[in-house]
Formats: sequence, structure tokens, C-alpha cells
Amino acid sequence: MQKIYNQIPPGIRNNPAAVAKSYSELLFNPARFGRTNILGERRLINKNFNIGLQDEIGNFEQLTKRAVLVSDTLLLSHGPHAPYRPIGVKSQTEDETDFDTGRWQLGTTRTIHFGIHCPDMTALGTWLLEAQPIIKAGLAWYLPSYTASTEYSGRETQSFPPSRVSAVDYIMRGGRLIDPSESRPVKDRLVRLVLEIDLPFIDSVTMGDFSKITIDEFDSYKGFRGFLRTSFLSMSEALNSEQSQLELTKLRLEIEDQVSAMESDLRAVKRKRTLGAVGATVASTAALLIAVEGSVMERVLTTLGLTTAGTFWGAIREKVENGHRVIENGKWYYVWVLSRKANSL
Repeated sequence: MQKIYNQIPPGIRNNPAAVAKSYSELLFNPARFGRTNILGERRLINKNFNIGLQDEIGNFEQLTKRAVLVSDTLLLSHGPHAPYRPIGVKSQTEDETDFDTGRWQLGTTRTIHFGIHCPDMTALGTWLLEAQPIIKAGLAWYLPSYTASTEYSGRETQSFPPSRVSAVDYIMRGGRLIDPSESRPVKDRLVRLVLEIDLPFIDSVTMGDFSKITIDEFDSYKGFRGFLRTSFLSMSEALNSEQSQLELTKLRLEIEDQVSAMESDLRAVKRKRTLGAVGATVASTAALLIAVEGSVMERVLTTLGLTTAGTFWGAIREKVENGHRVIENGKWYYVWVLSRKANSL
């Protein structure tokens, strides 16, 4: 996907509809028409944490912000029933055999007129631009459903039915999730619950901010993704709708409590950082103390396993910095950053 992005002309990136058209044209492969254009599609389908979603209405923002929280890779498509949008024309000259002489000769020209099925090209282009960080990182893909017709040297035309993305696991139709494939218990649980749970910290964040934060805080994001997967898979399948809602509410409250605790931890680290900054000044004062009463200060430092007042305050600063890194790498820091961004909007 990064290669596709790099080929989109920079001059059109302020025009979302043109971006969507360019992306679809670059991805179209005449030699593979009628099949998916993603190589290794079968491997994508067979992995439990790779999820394919088709939404004919095209509300990709909300789907992306939720499904990315439980998937390794999210594949999105509009499907063959969305409105048709013409994209472009490609021509190829094919060699053929002269049956009288048995020799190869220049053959017919094949001209392919193709387009994609998409409800709104501007909305698609906007999503492609705002989701760029997670698409380039391989966390999300968009694969169009193409329709094409072929002319052979102007003599005859052959039309093809819309291509179907076989990597789709679920279809969103009328706000309902439909499973067109065989049962996949792990995916079923993850997708249905992540679309159902109330998560205000992502619903209020823009697609662009969500994408950037997810990549910037990638280690923390992976930790939270693992937490959600474990939590969803631990819920009993025997729960009825009311019981399921109760469990999801409890999970949401746990997430909110952890975000509040994260806020407290970060305030504590900020206070310690202030102390660490003061320590640089105090260290020079401590050097004077050693000069006046060196034996007393030296015994204190020896007890702590340190050699000088400078190393004493250096140890404090190191503890403060390490504490902040531990917090940032923890699974709740990602949620805290999203919540802070949501609350600032």
C-alpha cells in the first residue's frame, strides 16, 4: 500500500475525490481482473486477527476506529452493489497466431474501460488521506470492487460482472452485521463486541488524529489491543443480549478507571520531574556540604551505593525518566492520549 501512496501525484492530494480515483486506477490490474488485486489474499483470510469488512454505505471512519482495536490487518471494501463510478481506460496489444502460416503476428488491441463501486468518491478519498499512517503501516487496506468492459480493436465488446473481494468476512447492511462466510468463532466474537461496546474516547476523535496516535504510540496500542482481545474472548457465548450489555458496560467502566489512574500517574511523574530539575542545582550545594562535612555525606552516599552527590541526583533523574517510559509503553497510555485528544475537541 505504501508503494501505491507514493505514486499518487502530490498535486491532487488536496482533492479527495481525485485521490480516490488515482488510488483505484493505480491498484487496478487488467491481468488479474475478476480476482482480488491483493497478493496472498488466502493468507489474509485464514488468519484469526485479519478482518475483512464490506460497507455499501461507506461509513469507514467508525468501522476503522473500532476494528483496528482488535485486528492485525483490516480490509475494507464497498462491494459490488454500491453505485458505479468510472475510473479510466487501459489498452493492451496482444499477439496471436496466424493459423495459415503458424507464425506469431501482431494481434488485436484490447481496450478496457473500468470503474469501481463506491457510494461517495470524496468520502473515500478523505478516508484514504486521513487513514494514511495506519494504511502505510499495514494496519488497514482498501480494496475496490471493479466493473470493466473490454473492446477488441473496436470490433466486439465483452462485459464482465463486478469483481468480488473474497477476503470479506462480514457485510454491514442497514446498520446490521451480516456474516456471508463460514463460522469463525474468534473473529465473530471480536468484531461483534468491538462494534457494540461504547467507546467515547474513539468516537469523538477524528480519523486523522486516531491514525497518527495509533502509530505514534504503537507499543502502547498493541498492549491495549491485546487487552481488548482477551477481554472479549473471555466473555461467555451463552450470554443473552441484556447480559452481554452488562459485561460490556463493566469493561467500559474498567477502561475509564484505568485512564483516570493513568492521569494520576502522569501527574506524579510530572512532580518528580520538577524535583529532578531542582536536583541539578542542589547537587552543587551538596558538593559544598561534602567539603564542610565530608565524612557525614560520604557515609550516606556509600550506604546508597553511590560515589558523589552528582551520581545521587543522577540516579533520581534516571528513576523519574524510566518511570515515564514505563507509563508510555503501558497499554493504558494509548487510551489516555486518545481520551485527552477527544476532550480537547
